[in-house]
Amino acid sequence: MKLRTLLPLTALGALLLTGCSNTGPLPTFGNPIKPEWIRADFDGKLGEELIATSNLQDVVFNQRGEVIGWYIKQNAGTPYIKKRADGSYDLTALQNSKVLVNMVAGRTAFAVEGGDLKAAAPAQAQAPRTTLDLPANRQEAVFRYTQGGATVTKTVILHPRNFKMDVKTDVQGGPESYAMLFPGLGKADNPRVQAASVGSAPAAVQGSGTLEVKNVQYAALQENPSQVAHALIVRPQAGTTADASLTGGAQGLIRLTLRGESNLEVYGGKNELVHLYQSGYTSLPGLFQPNFFGKISLLIVRLMETLYGLVHNWGLVIVLLTLLLRGVMWPLMQAQGRTTARMQIMQPKIKELQDRYKDRKDMESQRAMQAEMQQLYRDHNFNPAGCLSNFLPFPVLIALWSTVRNFEFDSGFLWLPDLAVPDPFYILALLYLIVNVGQLYVMTRKNPDMFRQQAMIYIIFLYFALTFPAGVTIYTILSTLIGIVQQLLINRQVERETASLAQTVQKAPARPSTKAVKTIEAPKK
Repeated sequence: MKLRTLLPLTALGALLLTGCSNTGPLPTFGNPIKPEWIRADFDGKLGEELIATSNLQDVVFNQRGEVIGWYIKQNAGTPYIKKRADGSYDLTALQNSKVLVNMVAGRTAFAVEGGDLKAAAPAQAQAPRTTLDLPANRQEAVFRYTQGGATVTKTVILHPRNFKMDVKTDVQGGPESYAMLFPGLGKADNPRVQAASVGSAPAAVQGSGTLEVKNVQYAALQENPSQVAHALIVRPQAGTTADASLTGGAQGLIRLTLRGESNLEVYGGKNELVHLYQSGYTSLPGLFQPNFFGKISLLIVRLMETLYGLVHNWGLVIVLLTLLLRGVMWPLMQAQGRTTARMQIMQPKIKELQDRYKDRKDMESQRAMQAEMQQLYRDHNFNPAGCLSNFLPFPVLIALWSTVRNFEFDSGFLWLPDLAVPDPFYILALLYLIVNVGQLYVMTRKNPDMFRQQAMIYIIFLYFALTFPAGVTIYTILSTLIGIVQQLLINRQVERETASLAQTVQKAPARPSTKAVKTIEAPKK
């Protein structure tokens, strides 16, 4: 490789591996993030804050159990909090990131108001008590503070394997009813704010305006669904009755009126089908309507759950799922592979034909070139309209990719500690690069110039392999390997057919012409 090409690629590799990109630092070498409670000064004010960190999010609580920072990670497992050698924590990447979405964005969630209870007024707070039970997917903190003669006890239970948390509140010596505030959604200036009463259809407000909904079964702030969209969903649990006041626009807000001891389930994370399905929200009325690809994704998720019931290992589920779907789509991929193989064989002849006519732009020359092109297609038994079959597998492949990318696995596989985060040892990224370059070679073996040109692109694609969840990369590698084997088999078959066709064309007698044919000389070189 020439030095002028090698230097930029080396610089690009160093840039990606040091995390100087718009998606933040890469996963640490060795292990994914271990969920824990961190005590550190986050806001620069007197006293320390309590931070719950995990692969999916970093949530910052003040001493009253109010959320003052709620950071959803674009790539699971990305470490934004670093522990210094002296035991203190560096929060700079968390506070200054331009990529992380802060769900509260300068506002405060879980604040309690009513009577003498005011979010902006000072209060006497006790040090929160924390517990951690990772096998049970439980990260708990108990906050207690006194304000105006009322004592508020707030128990927050996070579940590090997903975006859900439980918020239990008890107010003693205070008002009979109180309000809890849920603002959002970060940078979204006009989220959809909606709620559904028990047994009723949802009502929504978007833009300026307010709406009152009694006895809600859920209330939600949502961006338009996508891979980077977010949602905040509040769902009263058994024994808790809540009335909602919804405010739309840039200051989107859910204000829930509660009484006595309350228990709320709160989802704060991606507004994406697979995450919502795994969290049990897709059955709620009007919360999420899957499109065509979404319906395919749901079928794939249910198939994965069925396979897991048989093998009890998510890594094996990915392997079996890839083999199963590639087997089902083998005939369609066969048609696509044959088209690719024939185009490789024909490409030099097509280029030679185009070069002969490149300086002849008159209509007769162009018609003559098209006639020769059609004859070339006939000689090689190639139908350009057959290329349309290449697109038939795309809906399934797109849905499969999206499903595996967003699925929250709860186990590792082989050397991988967690399938839901990138491979911390970068082994899968290297395998990804190797198999994709191998596939490119198989696809362009008749055109070395094209191989050299496109091979450079995979250096850039390597970055995505470094940030994709390990489960996605396993699927991609295995699927690509199957595709390479299939293409090699097709190439041999098509080459034999082409050789046979060439002999048939050579032996065929010339067809007599019934009318004069005007011969157009090719340009002399």
